[in-house]
Amino acid sequence: MTTSKIISLPQPHLACAGPTLWRVEANVEGMDLFIEAPIPLLPRAESLVCPFLFPAMLEHADLEVAGTLDSTFQKNLVFVRNRATEWWPELGAGEVHAPLGSGAKRGTRAGFFFTGGIDSSYVLQQLHPQLRYAVFVEGFDIGLWDRVRLDKARAWLKTTTEKCGVELVVVRTNLREHPLFNKVSWEITHVAALAAVAHALGEHVDRMHIAASDVAPPWGSAPELDAAWSSASMELVNYSAELTRLERVRSLAHWEPIRGRLRVCWANSSSELNCGFCEKCVRTRMQLFVCGAPDGLDSFPAEPGLSSVLGRLDVVQKDLHEQWREISANLTDRRLQRQIEGLLKRSNAGLLRRIVRRLKRIARRLKRVIVTEE
Repeated sequence: MTTSKIISLPQPHLACAGPTLWRVEANVEGMDLFIEAPIPLLPRAESLVCPFLFPAMLEHADLEVAGTLDSTFQKNLVFVRNRATEWWPELGAGEVHAPLGSGAKRGTRAGFFFTGGIDSSYVLQQLHPQLRYAVFVEGFDIGLWDRVRLDKARAWLKTTTEKCGVELVVVRTNLREHPLFNKVSWEITHVAALAAVAHALGEHVDRMHIAASDVAPPWGSAPELDAAWSSASMELVNYSAELTRLERVRSLAHWEPIRGRLRVCWANSSSELNCGFCEKCVRTRMQLFVCGAPDGLDSFPAEPGLSSVLGRLDVVQKDLHEQWREISANLTDRRLQRQIEGLLKRSNAGLLRRIVRRLKRIARRLKRVIVTEE
């Protein structure tokens, strides 16, 4: 398919943000974007191509890039685009046009993206002797406006990383506020956004580890897809994809550096960093329970108890059912097993109802089309 629409990406530039703060800026489609950090940054064009490739593909548009892209990155983009159209057919096959530049290793240190959750905490536990930086991005899972939660998350993460001898680097960006970027689901674009930050960090870092996802493809994170956001200057590595989430939890269940500071909640529905009631909070508590940590590593509200919060869950997404089955298989408490069985049955029934409603909507549309043609 030949595309006619063009999305232009300028060469990012460095701006002065303070005596100890580096800032990369660019205006994309009329909105000023920034990435800022307390360590030196590089204004690389890759930091714009990564987050805006999928939105451009959704628009069936070509990306015209003012800055240079090295040959490794350009070759990797072929894989990214092919995988994207395979997994998400709504994304078109727009081209990327950019001058060819040279890429060379500049950094000498490794880092990883850290949120304080199970998956990234496992990376810290396993790799901390070889890591210099733990990078927490403000503006991704917690919005820039939510200062109370950001301050608390930063304090938790700093305490944990200090215990492991790793430096916490807090990066701020308004990328998630951009209307073009938001046209594609965060479930698809989240690692592309992390890659944008990684390329900007390339002054001293040449490898960034990304915690493997606990969701099976099609998903925005997978080992080969994550690695394909790399360039000659910045390598992105998906870590521990061979393990289940329960296996990572088992490794962390008695790891003291995260006690009282495990942060898994994405609901952002309370002043606490873990609400204790959303599916992810309850699932993590159950996983810790079967791994010998009934106290939830002191990171969740103590009351109500597991049976009560489990009973409040309505449905579970289909791609998480296997995790719940794995929890049930490791339980000795028959009452909790029955509750999980009921939860999965409700979830399957809800999925069937949604499918039936969708088929009925399609049938009504087809009927209208047939009547119109007659």
